[in-house]
Amino acid sequence: MVAPDVPLCDDSTQQDSTRQNLVGVLRNTGTYLNTLTKSNFTIVVANDTSAGYTKDHVYLFAQDGTTKIDLSAIGAHTHVDSNTGGPYLDILGANNGNLDLLLTKTDDLKKAQWIETVTGTGTIEDKTDGTTGERSIRLRPNGTSGSGATISYPHLKLDFSSNAYYTAKLQIETASSLALHSGVGADDVTAADSNTRKFNAEVCTATNTNWFLRTATGSANSSSDTGIAITANRVSIVIKHLAELGTPETDLYVDSASVFQKTSNIPTSGATADINLIKHSIKNSTGADRPLLMYGCRLSYFVSDAWIQP
Repeated sequence: MVAPDVPLCDDSTQQDSTRQNLVGVLRNTGTYLNTLTKSNFTIVVANDTSAGYTKDHVYLFAQDGTTKIDLSAIGAHTHVDSNTGGPYLDILGANNGNLDLLLTKTDDLKKAQWIETVTGTGTIEDKTDGTTGERSIRLRPNGTSGSGATISYPHLKLDFSSNAYYTAKLQIETASSLALHSGVGADDVTAADSNTRKFNAEVCTATNTNWFLRTATGSANSSSDTGIAITANRVSIVIKHLAELGTPETDLYVDSASVFQKTSNIPTSGATADINLIKHSIKNSTGADRPLLMYGCRLSYFVSDAWIQP
């Protein structure tokens, strides 16, 4: 007979299969786990790599006590079937508000596919590189100071409340005495910056010769200096619009430079105008031409149009 003041068990009592239920989680060495009747457990965690287990991996056992699934293993994620992440078609069906614009085909790189706007002596032309054969759209202010050239791409409206990813391959032919915009929902560079919802890379050499990141919420806008200087070389511009973070931000990458993060005036509601999903725009501030070459751009984004929602 056990005395009334002596506990039947305490915190130091060793756990085993007779004291566990099917919702218990047992952590121990692989060698020890291998000795147990796993039908008494749902999930086990290995403390080391032994007896067919891998350290710190989590295993789910079937009721037969033999079949186990390594929940920590990372297999081929090819989306062919249920064992490789689920059929790819199911992914598209579950995300049918997501669109990808890859404006890099030869037809996309013709000015006729874009909305064209020029001011002063500005012109826009199709260009093929004589050395590499690459096609681009060339925006030219030409010889009158303050003249500009702009192309805009119309499409379904981007939903600013969702994450988006924008990238463009550009080249400034002469990196001085100019201003330019490239991005989503941007203003024409010949107009004053508005509060219209947007995120875009920009340059204004009247301030300095660095790349800036501008964003607007619909009621306020601001531009931040990245500290990255412009050049006359081809450049990759990448903008990540992260509206779904706890603190929304927009990030700018210029070539392989470190990310520049902006958290002020980030748009998290509304949509782009249907004639201004993407814009590239340049003007000069001298009586000389300052062309911008656009070699292609990409945009992955969500739309809020009711007809395309699940």
